[in-house]
Amino acid sequence: MFTFKQFTITDGQSAMKVGTDGVLLASWVDLSSQCDSILDVGSGSGIISLILAQRTNGEVLIDAIDIDKGAVNDSEINFSASPWSNIFNIINGNFVSYSKECKKRYSLIVSNPPYFTENTKSPDNKRSLARNTSSLSFDSLFSGVINLLSEDGIFALILPAEAYTEIAQIALLKGLYIKRLTWVSTISGSSPKRLLAEWSRVQTQYTIDTLIISDKEGNYTSQYKKLTEEYYL
Repeated sequence: MFTFKQFTITDGQSAMKVGTDGVLLASWVDLSSQCDSILDVGSGSGIISLILAQRTNGEVLIDAIDIDKGAVNDSEINFSASPWSNIFNIINGNFVSYSKECKKRYSLIVSNPPYFTENTKSPDNKRSLARNTSSLSFDSLFSGVINLLSEDGIFALILPAEAYTEIAQIALLKGLYIKRLTWVSTISGSSPKRLLAEWSRVQTQYTIDTLIISDKEGNYTSQYKKLTEEYYL
């Protein structure tokens, strides 16, 4: 059980456990524009959806989809115990199929997607399915997003820094343009390990910045604490 300021998370049945990536993405994504519907792709135990529910004061409907039944079971528990239990819709299914069948359009789609390749699969089958691009390729992810994103919507995700060139090319071919990038370094002075990115259908001049999680002594930076202070105890 993980306790945050306004909710708790259990992830005992989920293939993917609660981690920094989900907290980073949900804390970072821009909610300044009008947002009336959210889709969380590969929602796991629900950490991203719950932070977004807190940030929107429980006023925006959130659909959360995951292929792992264990993750869906965990998210049902976590959503029901939260102050915003009535805004969530949990979908146990394949995102590719859902994106082809769903007629709804979302103003915000978020994802902490699978990113391991065939050569880096986890020996745990459930964990491998949740984290491996063979279960949801980046091409399939962006194809689904373009089907579901509203005309002025935003797609936000967190991904390995080294995957950016490949993914940016895929996004462009699908008709999505970079809106905002943040390179994430775990320790001050180290190369970025993650990338936070937002895409939209409209081509504009995008912004780039850097987020450092901790200094060389292992202390969280003021930048990281400011980003996450509303959620962590």
